[in-house]
Amino acid sequence: MLPEVEEEFSDNAVVAKGKQLFDVNCLACHQLGAIGKIGFAPSIGNRDFLALATDAFIRQTIIIGRQGTAMAPRPDLSEKQVTAIITYLRSARVSNPVKVSVDWDKKFNGDATAGAEKFGKYCSACHGSKGEGYVAGVPGTGIGLPGFLSAASDDYILQTLKLGRIGTPMRSFIGSRGLANLTEGDGHDLIAYLREQGRKNVPTRDREVAMKGDPKRGKLHFDVNCIACHQPDGVGKVGFAPSIRNRDFLAIASDDFIRKTIRNGRLGTAMVPRPDLAFQKVSDIIAYLRALPVTNPVEIVVDPTLSFNGNAEEGAVKYANYCAACHGSRGEGYLAGVPGPGIGLSGFLESVSDDYILQTLRQGRIGTPMKPFLGAKGIANLTVEDAHDIIAQLRVMGKGNGSGQ
Repeated sequence: MLPEVEEEFSDNAVVAKGKQLFDVNCLACHQLGAIGKIGFAPSIGNRDFLALATDAFIRQTIIIGRQGTAMAPRPDLSEKQVTAIITYLRSARVSNPVKVSVDWDKKFNGDATAGAEKFGKYCSACHGSKGEGYVAGVPGTGIGLPGFLSAASDDYILQTLKLGRIGTPMRSFIGSRGLANLTEGDGHDLIAYLREQGRKNVPTRDREVAMKGDPKRGKLHFDVNCIACHQPDGVGKVGFAPSIRNRDFLAIASDDFIRKTIRNGRLGTAMVPRPDLAFQKVSDIIAYLRALPVTNPVEIVVDPTLSFNGNAEEGAVKYANYCAACHGSRGEGYLAGVPGPGIGLSGFLESVSDDYILQTLRQGRIGTPMKPFLGAKGIANLTVEDAHDIIAQLRVMGKGNGSGQ
């Protein structure tokens, strides 16, 4: 039995911690105050959602994600962290609160064929012709996707059809107050159709191969999966997410590096693994990033096999002097309220080679607060040996930071 978090409402520290975790991990998609954004991410601070969804339902959604959507699994978040996020969501005051009882074991025997006709008439305009949701360019969520249907019980869907979602385009549909005056039997038919559609929407097995990426398709995939954090055209946002269309980043990062980052994520950050994205989609996203125009392009060669032998103790002093203000005293990045990413987190350090870090210190990131630090043109005129020391210290930090949360 999962612990109830309602008893912790009086603990302001838990709510504050939950808000901090929400802001770092959830805000980009679900927006300030968890109000969501039509056509992009649902409102999870909504009165009716919180009345229908149990803590266990929300917890499961966070931990295992929603297959086929940008809601990726977050197994890196501990039980206490997830509990704090739920506490924060439940702590918001709502007007005219409602109580709804959902039977999570109840199953209905509707007519899927009849449900298909009703879905086309009442649901497809908002949720897509196959229930695929946002990826179809519609305002509603993917209620025909297996990720949603594996989490939602029949009665959860029925109660949603009865109640709707106050403050959103999702109105109630059942009964005399419903938008369509549907019966419960109609609801059962719709649910039967959704269950059938969910089986059809299961993604095909990734063949680990892809054709050459298509930038036009890549932009569509980027806008659905990446734009919330990395912003339009991947420009990033200082203190929140790095620029991945940056000239210097794209010169240093190979296609394989970007692919692995997308697929494996960055442990301890909001960059979660996306193994659900097919290789072709990832190739399209990379092609889109590569197609974005840059001024004065540069070529940088990174040798991923190089390993330097710096002095970590000396590197600690240099890190404190030159890096900590932007990246945090322990390299924890945004979570510490600093403008730079978590370069001391294991998720970053397991992805980058020593030479990748060295070339970044040498080159900087044009158009960002990250300036070059090496040589006469560097803001600190550091030597290559100084950089080796800083890299050694980062490797020590990575072992101590673990998940970074």
